[in-house]
Amino acid sequence: MSQILKKSSGSGSSVTSATGTSPIQVNGVSGVPETGAITISLASSGGIYAWTVVTGTSQNAVAGNGYIANNAGTVTVTLPATSAVGDTVSVTGMNNATGWKIGQPNAGSVIHYGTQTTTTGTSGYLSSLNTFDTVTLVCNTANASWIVISSVGNITVN
Repeated sequence: MSQILKKSSGSGSSVTSATGTSPIQVNGVSGVPETGAITISLASSGGIYAWTVVTGTSQNAVAGNGYIANNAGTVTVTLPATSAVGDTVSVTGMNNATGWKIGQPNAGSVIHYGTQTTTTGTSGYLSSLNTFDTVTLVCNTANASWIVISSVGNITVN
């Protein structure tokens, strides 16, 4: 039996199962609506990520987060050393004239950008050429390989 889900009105976000006692799952949260209805609250601000404005020159990334580079110098965001297939990270710029750089944390790490691949290991990276360049990456091999699934701007692969 499939469940009918509807979004509640008002501020914030929630999803309600219309009827039934079958298990439902929304964004990794599951439950059984014993009374015929269940409400699951979802994050209501910032989109799919928790965003961090980076004012220093370096940041260790955490999967499921986005980073906004906001430093006069280059901001280096290093991908998580431990990552699972499907983990995502996004990086964008705001007030950094020299752009951002996405560093690789492990000896076997690589980033695939279309037909290009970064140098294997901690010396490989992606970098932006313009202030507002943006990328979103997804891990495709645990602890090792990432793919750019979305980009805006001019990205350099090294």
